[in-house]
Amino acid sequence: MQWRQWSMAALALIIGFALGWLVRGSTGGEKKIALKKVLNQLKSNDPVQRVEAAWALASNPIPEAADELAKLLLDREDHVRLAAAVALARIGEPAILPTLQVVKKSAEEAAKNPQQPFHFLPGQFFKQPRDAAVFILTHIARSSEGAKKVAKLLESHDPLEIGIAQQALQQVGSPALPAVLPYLRHARREVRFAALSVISACGEEAIDTLRKFVVESKEEPKTQLDQETMQMAVYSLGNTQSDKALPVLKEALKNPLLETAAWQAIGNLRTEGSKKFLLEQAKRFVKEGKNPPPAMVSAIGASQITEAIPYIRQWLKSPDPRVQEAAALALGMLRDKDAVPLLIPLLNAKDIGLASAVANALGLLAEPQALPALYRALERVKNPSDLQVVLNALTAIQSINERSSIPVLENFVRRPNLPKAVQEQAKRVLDYLQRYGRPSF
Repeated sequence: MQWRQWSMAALALIIGFALGWLVRGSTGGEKKIALKKVLNQLKSNDPVQRVEAAWALASNPIPEAADELAKLLLDREDHVRLAAAVALARIGEPAILPTLQVVKKSAEEAAKNPQQPFHFLPGQFFKQPRDAAVFILTHIARSSEGAKKVAKLLESHDPLEIGIAQQALQQVGSPALPAVLPYLRHARREVRFAALSVISACGEEAIDTLRKFVVESKEEPKTQLDQETMQMAVYSLGNTQSDKALPVLKEALKNPLLETAAWQAIGNLRTEGSKKFLLEQAKRFVKEGKNPPPAMVSAIGASQITEAIPYIRQWLKSPDPRVQEAAALALGMLRDKDAVPLLIPLLNAKDIGLASAVANALGLLAEPQALPALYRALERVKNPSDLQVVLNALTAIQSINERSSIPVLENFVRRPNLPKAVQEQAKRVLDYLQRYGRPSF
């Protein structure tokens, strides 16, 4: 198991640090002689020699040995790989580039021979060089300066480097946040989102950092990218699943640019506090006779607040199609099967977004009584602008999974001039029902 190899590696790293303190009295000349000797040992055909050399470097880190140590991350002996990884972690920043070069070389070789996964090395420790790289960079990033060096990799154009840096910084957690935060204002979108993924992975510990960026920031978004970043930061607060994020999100609701993202994040919290707040808001909008924000309705569905079902049913009659659309999807998410008779008439709505959402909701509810209406919705294929409604209706028919739908679909796919996307979807659904469909009773 990965946790076991990481525990062993961490223990080995501690031993390496302890050994390092014991040998601090070595002279410069001895170190030079030892380096030449230890480099030869690292290249030895004897695994015992390689392990001893790697542990010697773990106890007395020498940056000049980083290249040779990195090569040992591909060693067939797992104890050699473990010792090399610990030594590289102790060397620190000079080990980053050699480590990544070895990982990339391994990935390139694996891509050339996909049927020969040699990169899954034997033994228990670090079966893939990437795992060793994450371990090494994680320990480098535990210092403030090391975290800055690892965070710098978020600017890379190589997805492999970015992924390793993200994973390492996520392992470090909140101590790495000061090094990552500046990248939320980077010129490139992918760098900003990589930084956000690290920050949001810190969970509750990221709330204060995100609060400063979202609420206390005095800079207004100047570009579309700035606005997207702010919205993603708000959305990340929902992933913390902590009521501590709720006050921040309530503040974000006051900003029209962030309101939709804030409702979505509140829905994703799924905490007692967030559910109580959403239910209070639902009651308020009903009492005042006002249309609720569609994003709020969606948030209620995402939070599974069944007490709000009566209010959501009322919103199906809203004059705003976007509110109706959100209400239909929310009832689907809440698995309100009693809402099927209320949804069926809306499948004929002229508004494509609303009709598509109703088809989705009927698929989520998977009630056979909706099948006749869904069959009729397939007739909308005659109107090119209604294709999404037809595709969603086909998906709903598959979700209901009744074999009685097979003759209907067989006739449907025989129609001439069906749009390619519709015909392919219909054939997939037909094949699925023929294989797995339930008999009708």
